[in-house]
Amino acid sequence: VPAHDGWTKIGFTERDVETRIKEQTHTVGVEPKLCWHMRAAYMTEPYGTFTDKDFHAYLKKLEVPRESGTEWFQIDPNIARRNFIDFTQNHGVVSEDADAVIPYKLREEQAKAVRQTVEYFSGREDTEFLWNAKPRFGKTLSAYDLCMKLGAQNILIVTNRPAIANSWYQDYETFFGPQSGYLFVSNVDGIKNRKFVYSREEYLDKLDDSVKGCIEFVSLQDLKGSIYFGGRFGKLSEISAEKGLTWDILIVDEAHEGVDTYKTDTAFNHIKRKWTLHLSGTPFKALANDKFPESAIYNWTYADEQKKKRDWDASSEIENPYANLPRLSLYTYQMSDIVRDRVERGIELAEDDVEEFAFDLNEFFATNESGKFVHDVDVDKFLDALTRQEKFPFFTPELRDELKHTFWILNRVASAKALAKKLKLHPVFKDYEVVLAAGDGKLDDDEENEKSFDKVTKAIKKYDKTITLSVGQLTTGVTIPEWTAVLMLSNMASPALYMQAAFRAQNPCL
Repeated sequence: VPAHDGWTKIGFTERDVETRIKEQTHTVGVEPKLCWHMRAAYMTEPYGTFTDKDFHAYLKKLEVPRESGTEWFQIDPNIARRNFIDFTQNHGVVSEDADAVIPYKLREEQAKAVRQTVEYFSGREDTEFLWNAKPRFGKTLSAYDLCMKLGAQNILIVTNRPAIANSWYQDYETFFGPQSGYLFVSNVDGIKNRKFVYSREEYLDKLDDSVKGCIEFVSLQDLKGSIYFGGRFGKLSEISAEKGLTWDILIVDEAHEGVDTYKTDTAFNHIKRKWTLHLSGTPFKALANDKFPESAIYNWTYADEQKKKRDWDASSEIENPYANLPRLSLYTYQMSDIVRDRVERGIELAEDDVEEFAFDLNEFFATNESGKFVHDVDVDKFLDALTRQEKFPFFTPELRDELKHTFWILNRVASAKALAKKLKLHPVFKDYEVVLAAGDGKLDDDEENEKSFDKVTKAIKKYDKTITLSVGQLTTGVTIPEWTAVLMLSNMASPALYMQAAFRAQNPCL
């Protein structure tokens, strides 16, 4: 194409390169020339992978001209290849002062969420909006875009999980950076030493005409511990209403976790703000309480995502962002065959009075004082059914290959320990490394979760097949990409917990 003389297209795919190029070019009838393709992985520490966006940002730092909104760069392919190899070694660092941000374009559904929220907030103050969006929607970038569209100056982000801090900071550095006029303020461990993170004092020192405002990130734990929010420690005074600061927007990330408690409500009441945005993948409680009118909710569901995946235009310049999000299948197992004699016998209540037997998962896996299963024989039958009965998950070697790493949820630590012993003696499950992700109550929930997460990831690296037994840990906000199935072996306390746990099996594992 004459207009592209001297220009090179630099893209990215997670599939076969030739197939991807054909998809993009067969509709326009041009003959593409593939100059090179290489694995998108760093060659120096910290190792890891990247996408074309990261490399595009590096080329921008090198001042390589780009055709706006496309993947075309005015560069010789061989020079681009040399730059690429440099990038895999220097992680995109040109010099300390050369920092480039990546221009971004929201996906259709993200732009719609922002538009709907701006319209709802317009002319209303002291009002709240909910994004009921499943994981992988891209909530952080969309929320930042919303703040820019609202012209917000003081942005406060609160989350129940400090681990999320990383993705908030990453999106800030990648797409906005200090050149946006916004400075990132936080004292949360894990990010407080990052390049563009300032303490509150440093931020105040930097205030001048070039600063539009601040993005402050705090953990809910720190907030509740502050003396200004019902705690004991003299920190985070700038957030409190008593200090007179009015925040333009408060963003509550993963609103379903620990945010419905009295202590949290009290803390939030002390924050003076114009608007509140709640982000959550499973906000069942908020919806059940009718906390939000329908016009104050944007929904993005698993079904929406899968429809987008199916209908994506393959010739688009952008790789299908939904392509690697697996389809999730939900199955039920019929227990009546396994406990048939109990069902037939029923429960004798009094003389000649028999009530129908009602099956209960927590009761089925109950243990006695010596730590053995009360219904020992039935549990054996259940494990045999999983591996011998047709249509059960571990019935054939092919199915077992699909389910090399799985996550099983029970209701008590004693049940998990008893099941771990049984699995080690079972003719099929003895080949699996069993990981017990059940705490002893000595550590707090966050530490227990972290300990269990490390245990599981180590086991998956070392063993070909694993089964993780949990009594509630690792069910929310944790990504173990290798898990391909979740087995519910307990009565889940709420629909939110059930869905959070079920979606542990929907993370793409590349």
